[in-house]
Amino acid sequence: MRRVVMGLLVAVVGSLALVGSAGAAPGQTTHFRFHGNFAEALWFVSSSTSFADTTFNVSQSKTGKELFVERFVGTQSGETDTVVDVTSGFSFSIDTKTLGTASVSGSSLPARRCTYDVDGNLIGCSHVRVAFQASLTGQGPIIKGTANDHFKSDGFSVTDHFNGTDRNAIATGSFAGIALRASQLEFADLGHTNEGSVSVCKGTGC
Repeated sequence: MRRVVMGLLVAVVGSLALVGSAGAAPGQTTHFRFHGNFAEALWFVSSSTSFADTTFNVSQSKTGKELFVERFVGTQSGETDTVVDVTSGFSFSIDTKTLGTASVSGSSLPARRCTYDVDGNLIGCSHVRVAFQASLTGQGPIIKGTANDHFKSDGFSVTDHFNGTDRNAIATGSFAGIALRASQLEFADLGHTNEGSVSVCKGTGC
């Protein structure tokens, strides 16, 4: 659970909760904190000539909400990567008491779509709008966890704490009219977390 939640927080809510000190000399202290709800899933489908990987994570706290969705498609002629990263224009609901259900939906979300040739070279990018929705149903037990860590090296230290709940889920949805089926699901979960860290850097390397 901790690995999944940490990945979510770094990728999704860092922009909502990251506060750095003004003036980097002679040292720098960075605070990160998040207290709220989240849901996430990953779907993967492939054939002999193509594959598609679709992932999303959504979070909501007192300071705001954020939705990140990415669909990466590879074929014999190249690749296409479509990314949504928004803080408004969508709805998110979650049953925080039992972690039984969660849902997210947006009908016209701004996205950036980039195409690449067969060698991975960028051809070009464009701005598009896509619809996305997902529904999650909790499966199995609710897992609760607590952790406190401290790391220190020359001129650098990190102290963090974590406590939260997490539950595996079955998820279905759609992206730009393309169905995301339970049979394509790699993982899904939903939960609530309280996370915080303080990073201190001293010296010329900051």
